[in-house]
Amino acid sequence: MKYFWSFLFFMATLFLSAQTDTMRLYQIYSSSFSNQEKAEWTSFENNWNYFDYTEIKKKCKVKKLNCSNCESLYAELYLIIDEVGKVTVAKFLKGKKCGIECKEKDFINWFETSIGKQKFGYLKNKQFIARFGHVLKC
Repeated sequence: MKYFWSFLFFMATLFLSAQTDTMRLYQIYSSSFSNQEKAEWTSFENNWNYFDYTEIKKKCKVKKLNCSNCESLYAELYLIIDEVGKVTVAKFLKGKKCGIECKEKDFINWFETSIGKQKFGYLKNKQFIARFGHVLKC
């Protein structure tokens, strides 16, 4: 019976951890975000989704994410934001396009235009991992 409950807990955890968020934050090193920092990141996220991600999908010839032919287009970056609000490190960790592993060179141009020019007013002295893009629950 204990194996049943362990299995059930494992399956529930697996089901609940499926990612659908764009630019999901993984806070790992610094203290948690304040409300102002969250609002600033959300604003950046919304802008990125509307402009940059739309352009990225066009460049990758992904018209629409769906479960039949392309269920993911994302990259995860390790970001360090310095004391003046500039992103000083944007290290590519992993990414996928339609289920195929991607390399840093496939994503680097996207981030040089959006992240590299961004200056945050509230997000300062932070280190975290952010997911840019989408992963569907197929």
